[in-house]
Amino acid sequence: MKDLIAKIKKARFVFVCGNGGSASTAEHLTCDLFSKGIQAICLNSNVSTMTMIANDFGYKYIFGKQLELFSNSDDLLITISCSGTSPNILYAQKIALQRELSIFSFETFGKDRDYEALEDRHMKFAHKIKKLL
Repeated sequence: MKDLIAKIKKARFVFVCGNGGSASTAEHLTCDLFSKGIQAICLNSNVSTMTMIANDFGYKYIFGKQLELFSNSDDLLITISCSGTSPNILYAQKIALQRELSIFSFETFGKDRDYEALEDRHMKFAHKIKKLL
């Protein structure tokens, strides 16, 4: 956790993304980071941009295309996903690696695939990040 907090504080921008319920957690975390003076952008918050990318390039690219345009090696990407296998999350991570961003991914499913329990842990983790900042 100390390493993540250090990366957040060091980053020029923190980019956060997720799908479904994880998109809500990503937006919440972005607000919490902003409230602590961290420059944070939620990649799933701009519906117009996301739908344009999905329409023109494909849904897989909705986060990665934004990183291609806005990010640099001083940034951090935080992904929130229950499965960790969503093509748009994986592509965002690929672009982040190519652009030499730091990457942090929230915990993904174990064997139980209990969405509710995992989403609750994600929110608790996001609140812990805010407290430590």
